[in-house]
Amino acid sequence: MLVIVSGFAGTDDLRAQHFDLKTSDAGFGSAWDGTGVAVADYDMDGDLDVYFVSYKPYDQFDPRSWNRLYRNNGDKTFSEVGLEAGVRGEGLSNSPLRVFGNKFGASWVDYDSDGDPDLFLTSIGLEALFRNNGDGTFEDVIEQSGLQIQDADADLTENSGSLWWDYDLDGDLDVYVTSWSGKNRHYMNNGDGTFEDLSVVSGLDVDVRTWMGLTNDIDRDGRLDLYLVNDFGPNLLFLQQEDGSWEESSEIFEIGNKKESMGATIGDANNDGFFDIFVTNNSIHTSHLNSLYLAAPSPPFAEEGVVLGIGTSAWGWGTEFFDADHDGDLDLYAVNGSFLEDGTPNRFFTNRLIEDGVFSFEDRSESSGTNGTAESHGLVVFDYDNDGDLDMLVSTWRSPLYFYENVSFVGNWLKVNLIGVSSNLNGVGARVRASTEQAVYHRLNDGIDFLGQSIQPIHFGLGDAITVDELLIEWPSGSREIFLDVAVNQTFEVIEGSGIAVSIQESLPIRNILSSTAFPNPFSNTFHLKMESGSSGPFELEVFSILGRRLLSQDITLIAGQESKLDIDLSTVAAGVYMYSLRGADGGRVESGTIVKTR
Repeated sequence: MLVIVSGFAGTDDLRAQHFDLKTSDAGFGSAWDGTGVAVADYDMDGDLDVYFVSYKPYDQFDPRSWNRLYRNNGDKTFSEVGLEAGVRGEGLSNSPLRVFGNKFGASWVDYDSDGDPDLFLTSIGLEALFRNNGDGTFEDVIEQSGLQIQDADADLTENSGSLWWDYDLDGDLDVYVTSWSGKNRHYMNNGDGTFEDLSVVSGLDVDVRTWMGLTNDIDRDGRLDLYLVNDFGPNLLFLQQEDGSWEESSEIFEIGNKKESMGATIGDANNDGFFDIFVTNNSIHTSHLNSLYLAAPSPPFAEEGVVLGIGTSAWGWGTEFFDADHDGDLDLYAVNGSFLEDGTPNRFFTNRLIEDGVFSFEDRSESSGTNGTAESHGLVVFDYDNDGDLDMLVSTWRSPLYFYENVSFVGNWLKVNLIGVSSNLNGVGARVRASTEQAVYHRLNDGIDFLGQSIQPIHFGLGDAITVDELLIEWPSGSREIFLDVAVNQTFEVIEGSGIAVSIQESLPIRNILSSTAFPNPFSNTFHLKMESGSSGPFELEVFSILGRRLLSQDITLIAGQESKLDIDLSTVAAGVYMYSLRGADGGRVESGTIVKTR
C-alpha cells in the first residue's frame, strides 16, 4: 500500500469539502426528467457547454420532454439554445414510454476530426449523429454515416449508451453502441465520415443488457480492451488479441460482478499507477453492494468496495472519480434513485489517502451538501467557471437537475488539454502522469460517464506543489513525451510531438510485467526504485541518458508478489532527464520510467 506524507495533514477543518446548489442561478431550472448528460466546448469559445437528455418521448407541448443544449456564457450562467442549434430531439423516437425512459445517452465526439465537437444520441430505435457546422448549428447525418441500426426490431431496441474509442489505434474514433434490450454494436470509423459495422465479425455483438462500456489497456499489452457494465448478469471483459479477435476474460481478472450493475468509472484511486474500476449496483439488496476493483500488474484484481466503505449507494447509476479538494487523490461521487425506492441520498466519499497516508474513504454526503434525494441518474463533473476546481451536474427524474458549484478551500491544480496529431484529435485514451515533490499522480483521458461521454481537459489536484516537475503523456499512437517544470494553476495545452520524446516499453506477456515507482523524482544525487514483480527471477536494471547512452547496469533478483527497494546513486552524472529500464532474463524490456536529476 502506498503511503504519502502530505503538506495538508491536520488541516481537515479548513479543507472540509462543500458544494453550493446553484441550479437556478446557473440557468438550469428548465431541465427536468433527465438521463444522460455530457459537456464539451461545442462553440469553441474556451468554456464548457452542457447537453442534457430528457428521458421522455419528445412532445413539442411538454418542455420537460425536450433535450437541451446549454451554452456557457462565461459568467457562471448558461443559455438554453437547443432549438436554434437544431438538437432539441424532435426527430427521435416517439414510441410509448418505457420503464427506464425513451431517450438515454449523449456523447460529444469529434468523429470527423475537423476540430469541433459533434454529438451522438442514443434512444429507443434510431440514433442521431449531429455534425457540428461550426456556426452554432448542427446537422443530423446519421443516415449517410452507416450507424443506422439495421435490425428488424430497431423501433423496439433500447440503445443505452455509446463508447467512443480508437480501438484500432489508427487516429480516428470508432464507436461501440450499448443496448439494454438488444445486441450491442461495434463500428469502425472509415475516416471519411462513414462507419463499418464489425459487430458480427468482431464477436462483440453480445446481448447482455449493457448500460455502458469502459475501455483501457487492462492487460498492458498495448491494445485497448473493453469492459461492459451489464444489468441482470455478469459484467464482461473483452481483451483485444494481437490478431484482432477478442477474448472474454472477466473470470480471470475476477471482475464479473453479477450484481445488477448500472454505472461505472475508472481511475487510479489508490495512486499506484494502475487504473481501478468502481461499479454501482442495485445495492438496496445487500448481496448487490457496489464494487471497487483495484487493478494490479497481473490478474486477479482485488474487490475492496465494502472494505473501503463505498459499497452502498442504494439503486446506483452515474458515478465519477475526481479530485474535489485538490489534495492529489481521487474522491468519489455516486448518484442513485428508482421509483421502487424513495428518498435515498446521493453519496459523496472523500479519499483519505493523502490526509492519513492510508487508502480509505469517508462518507461526507451530508456535510458536503451533495446528499440530494431526488431520483438521480446521470452525472458529469467539470469546471464550469474555469476557476480550476471541479463542479458537478446531476440529472434527475421528476424534479429539476442538481447543479453543484465547488466552493471549498483548495490547493493547487493543473488542467491538461490534449491535441493529437498521429493520435485522435482530442487524445482520447491517452494516459497522463504528473510528478511533483510530494507524489506522482496518474489520469486516463477517457471522458466516459454513465450514458454520456465528454470532451474536457484532464484535471489534477496538486496539493501544495508549486510546480509539476515532469508531465508525461502516453499518447494512443504509442508515442511518449515529457514536459518539465510546468507551472500550476493553469490549463496547459499539449500538442502531440511538442515535448521531449522518450522510449516506449515493449509488450510482453502479463506474467513478466513489473510495477515500479521512482522517488524522489526529481532527485539530486540518489533516487530509490520501489519494485514489485508478477514473477520471480533475475532482472537487469539499466539507466540511460535521454540520447540512449547507458550509464548504469546492475543485476537484481525479484520475488513474485514481494516489494523490493533499491537505492541508485547518480551523483556523478550531470543534471538532466534520464530513463531506467528493467529487463527479465529473456532480455525483453518489461518496465521503464523517466527520472529527472536537478543538479
